[in-house]
Amino acid sequence: MLKPRYSLRTIKTVWVALVIWSEVGVFIAASARCHWPDSPVGEVNATHILLVADPQILNERSYPERSSLLRAVSRIFVDMNLRKAWRVARSTRPHAVIFLGDMLDNGFADMPSVKYQEYAERFRSIFSSSPSLPVYYLPGNHDVGLGDGQDRSEYARSRYVATFGPLSQHIILGGHSLVMVDAPALADEDWRRESAGENRTRGLPQDLMHIQQTRAGQEFDTPLILFSHIPLYRPPDSDCGPLREKGSIPAVRGRGYQTVLSPETSHLLLTSFRPTLIFSGDDHDYCEYTHTFLEGPIPEVTVKSPSLAMGIRQPGFQLLSLFEARASAYRPCALPDQLHAYCWVYAPLVLASIVLVAVRAAATAPSRYQKHGARRSFELPAYYTPSKPPPAPSRRRSYGLRVAEDVWVIAWPPLAVYAIIAAATVFW
Repeated sequence: MLKPRYSLRTIKTVWVALVIWSEVGVFIAASARCHWPDSPVGEVNATHILLVADPQILNERSYPERSSLLRAVSRIFVDMNLRKAWRVARSTRPHAVIFLGDMLDNGFADMPSVKYQEYAERFRSIFSSSPSLPVYYLPGNHDVGLGDGQDRSEYARSRYVATFGPLSQHIILGGHSLVMVDAPALADEDWRRESAGENRTRGLPQDLMHIQQTRAGQEFDTPLILFSHIPLYRPPDSDCGPLREKGSIPAVRGRGYQTVLSPETSHLLLTSFRPTLIFSGDDHDYCEYTHTFLEGPIPEVTVKSPSLAMGIRQPGFQLLSLFEARASAYRPCALPDQLHAYCWVYAPLVLASIVLVAVRAAATAPSRYQKHGARRSFELPAYYTPSKPPPAPSRRRSYGLRVAEDVWVIAWPPLAVYAIIAAATVFW
């Protein structure tokens, strides 16, 4: 057992060191492990693109089954961890950033314009970047809605465009054509056609048809990379590779969501754009799947969410390097498992600290923090005779107070360190 006079100091030191490592050190270590993938052809110059999927900033509508207090605490903790995750991602110094949709958890919902702008500003505050860094966005089902079964604002799409930009777009970076599609609109069209008994005879929507025609008119044919919030169709129970945490991506849909695009729409995208690589989001977990196509295999990578609230143990993001020699390389980057720290490091150590303090208080005299706690008075002390000894102090009250005071002595330094780190995360 620790020596009593050193036990409180030792426990405090352990707690402070643990908080610094769990809240700062693990993120520094994650940043040190994350490197841009090298060129498969040995080319040095590369365009680095950071891919972020499904941050889903929470608001007061998120987790409606929870109490208002618990929802507020959830928002604070999730926002703080997203800020740390973004610092790790931003430390890679990308040339451009692409968000693969679901920036807001309830961006589709009916709310006043002022409320929506405050919501979007919270996203921009968390994911702040230099004005010189190009940032592109794809719409997700949580941004613009999907289907008719939601509290969906009639202005969801128009205010998305005003806040985040075009629903579909085409840019050229690093010698590659990057095509970003409006996947929720494609899924909505699938739902409409199915209810009307129609097939997709009209081909691509007008915005994607314009992108296809623009690309066809280019003088040089550049490799094309397709970006879609919703993954393309694959057979049920398809393997996602060793980096996935659990299961596979099912082919299901429900109120406000659809896990994969329909087989017909997926085939239309593949035949119309003939991509060499596909990136998607929505699922929150990592998945690598290879589509079989006439012109050869087409890999699709579903990117992890950076949020600890998305049901995965280890959040993450994706690095994409583009090379002028018509080549590309990609690599996932893992973020710290903060839920493990909260549930399996902090919580057990709290219980262990209380037990150690209780045992110490039972076995030792009052500590130097408790010796001078008696109330001082200018009155003369009461006179006691051998036949009338002073009343004995309450052992129960004395022991309980000693435990509580020692717990506070241990608790305030790590709590102060945690508060400083939280403030620095928000304001620095």
